[in-house]
Amino acid sequence: MTNYAVELSYDGTGFNGWQSQPGGGSVQNEVEAALRELGESSAVYGAGRTDSGVHARAQVANFRLGGEWEPRRLTLALNSKMSGSASVMRSAIVQDGFHARHNAKAREYRYFIWNSSVCYPHIRPYVLWLCGSHYDWRGAESAARLLIGRHDFRSFCRSADCPDTTERTVSYARLVRRGDLVILRIVADSFLTNMVRIAVGNLIEIASGRRDEEWLRKLLLGGQGRIASAQTVAPSGLFLWRVFYNEKISWS
Repeated sequence: MTNYAVELSYDGTGFNGWQSQPGGGSVQNEVEAALRELGESSAVYGAGRTDSGVHARAQVANFRLGGEWEPRRLTLALNSKMSGSASVMRSAIVQDGFHARHNAKAREYRYFIWNSSVCYPHIRPYVLWLCGSHYDWRGAESAARLLIGRHDFRSFCRSADCPDTTERTVSYARLVRRGDLVILRIVADSFLTNMVRIAVGNLIEIASGRRDEEWLRKLLLGGQGRIASAQTVAPSGLFLWRVFYNEKISWS
């Protein structure tokens, strides 16, 4: 059996997230179904369990196949069997011990906000559209830096899915504005359920003037729980942007 890695890009709008569902409808289900159509049966392991409606620019997954596939041919073969809402961008043969999730040292997510009274219809499904003109994004940019470091993100996790250990290490967090487009870029060793979407909700509260940096600082101590944070923003603006590995993957 040969271990393969693929880099996937997908529009999450019509998917029930990455994780396999009993009734189908997930990205994992689609990739496994495509493999079966190619005469291969294998479990597929993803680097990030994106939620329903969340997109990916570069999700990484791995699986083992009995047949011998040249990586570029595998990319084209899989895409011929997939819906078009998800595409394999490139493939590689990797070491037998490689696991897309367990070997990942960090992941980058990006969240896109469009802050204008009007929105291009082409981008509307992929942003959070905020119409008001009263947002102080410079203040939110300063607050976003507070996310960097090791913190207890219990207030940034969906209550039903919070694990016992809610500390995570954020190595990079930056909020930038380019005209009407506002982007949160965040890199961490791993993420809690809804962590990025709740973080964005909190930064919007600060940008709107309803909350301040001291409030966010207290949330990062973790003792207040989910109820103390702002709302979870829509999944439409969230993208799994990149997965980082110590291993060098020879993509084709």
